[in-house]
Amino acid sequence: MWLVFTDLDGTLLDHDSYSFEAARPALDLLKARGIPVILASSKTEAEMRPIADGIGISHPMIVENGAGVVGLNAETTVGDAHSSNRYMRLRTLLRELPKELGACFAGFGDWDVEEVSRQTGLPHSSAALARQRRFSEPGLFTGTDAEKRVFLDHLDAQGFTAVQGGRFFTLMPKTSKADRMAEVVAHYQRRSRDPVRTVALGDAPNDLAMLEAADCGIIISNPAHAPLPVTEREGQGAILRSEQAGPEGWNTMIHQLVATGFL
Repeated sequence: MWLVFTDLDGTLLDHDSYSFEAARPALDLLKARGIPVILASSKTEAEMRPIADGIGISHPMIVENGAGVVGLNAETTVGDAHSSNRYMRLRTLLRELPKELGACFAGFGDWDVEEVSRQTGLPHSSAALARQRRFSEPGLFTGTDAEKRVFLDHLDAQGFTAVQGGRFFTLMPKTSKADRMAEVVAHYQRRSRDPVRTVALGDAPNDLAMLEAADCGIIISNPAHAPLPVTEREGQGAILRSEQAGPEGWNTMIHQLVATGFL
């Protein structure tokens, strides 16, 4: 069986309007073929639920850049017993940084709903959902490269890391969308007699590990940031690139995979 994993912002969702309607034909095609679409985003579960409902899917979701998975079991989130405290630990770490270094980063926990709305372009109601965090802290890093290295060293010492997405620099536990993708694949494999194969779509550096781990990775063009680097897997033909951006590119590439018999 096939699973399709997809990033949201700049991939399935338009970078500016946050709409997925241009990808609706491909989403309907996958639904008709019985292929689950697994949302994998830096967004919170609270943000992703309305999107999943709008698409018409109820499959598991990878949330907060792979820091959590929802919908696999009766448990709402897969993780260790301290998962609900991870966000609080991150905020404490930021408060305890040297003043000059801490001033280089501002995250959702530092901003009110108005500022999150301004930074993301989201309406206030959606910005409020984006602040309902459990695992990770997106924000903006404004320091130098040298300061960023020191900042990352502080995170590493406390068991955290950071990834650059299409829009934000996100602090999170040392896990990834690729790790959670493997967890979701194992979940479906236990329920299928056929091998589970994967397609993954994304546009930003925090998607690259997921794209590399999939049977077929698809880089969705995003003119808002520099293109992802060409990797060995892409050289081998396992990773493709769209010419169109966002949901238009998503729609075209899924149709291309179906038309060529890959999906």
